[in-house]
Amino acid sequence: MALMTAAEVKAFIRETSTTYDTLIGIYIPLIEEDICEYLNNWFRDRVIFIEYGAGLAFVGSCSSRDFITDDAGDFSTAGLSSGMDIVIDGGSNGGIYSISSGQSSVTLNIGTTANKVFVDQDQDASFNSVGKIRISRMVWPNSLKPIAAKMIWYQIDNNKPSGAASEKIDDYSITYVNGRTYPQQLLSGLDRYHQVRTH
Repeated sequence: MALMTAAEVKAFIRETSTTYDTLIGIYIPLIEEDICEYLNNWFRDRVIFIEYGAGLAFVGSCSSRDFITDDAGDFSTAGLSSGMDIVIDGGSNGGIYSISSGQSSVTLNIGTTANKVFVDQDQDASFNSVGKIRISRMVWPNSLKPIAAKMIWYQIDNNKPSGAASEKIDDYSITYVNGRTYPQQLLSGLDRYHQVRTH
């Protein structure tokens, strides 16, 4: 389940019109990634996860959803199910994804349309070895929602692209995360979720 819905974003920013609905929907997954990158925290569930040394295959589909297959059929046993946000660590397909409908014990469907997001990889293929992979459910804290809503609104209302890492004018500073700008005062609300980078 995503960090928040478009309706929740609109409630937090007190927006009642439908003018920005499409942009809000576009920005929700981008802001999720920005929050995780900024905090070095992907909010991995310590209970609902699974690790693999072999048996996984990632398939980037041109005609349906991208999907992951598991030779052992462990997805349901691990507790992974439709509607969850997951984070994948390892291989070329690391990142945040949503499990869509049609999930089974041997297949996780990703996204809602023909994504072609995944790089085709198979842990069992000698020519394209993926190595160890961990798939974890993401557990978003509810306290992130008001901050994320403000981040989304800032992107819609004030976005000024730049290649700089940060800038400061008097006591007002801007930080750039994945090419998007945010006031440091806004990002400071996330600080309690920071995890130290070890590399």
